[in-house]
Formats: sequence, C-alpha cells, structure tokens
Amino acid sequence: MDKTGSHTRGYVLAALLGALGGGLVVVLATKAIPRIMSQMVAGMTRNMMAQMGEGGCNPAEM
Repeated sequence: MDKTGSHTRGYVLAALLGALGGGLVVVLATKAIPRIMSQMVAGMTRNMMAQMGEGGCNPAEM
C-alpha cells in the first residue's frame, strides 16, 4: 500500500509542475503577443508607405 501513496505524490507533483509551467507560458505569451503585433503592424505600415511612394502617390496627402 505504500507504493500507492508514492504514485499519488508523484502525480500531484507532476500536476503542480505542469500548472506552474503552463502558467509561466501564459504569462510570457500575454506579454509577448502585443509587442509582436505592434512591430508587425509598424513594419507593414512602413512597407505600404514605401510602395505607395514608389507608385507616385504621396501617403502624407491622404
């Protein structure tokens, strides 16, 4: 019967470590996603402005 308690402690430890690791991933993702999105939008905007300028359109006039 002692081994049953040992398995239970192992499962509890694994669950706690999984929850801790999952929480850490969520925290990092929620901080990283807004930064990534803002960089992507800024890059796309610069690219669009450059393409409009090459086409003879002045983006500042719009």
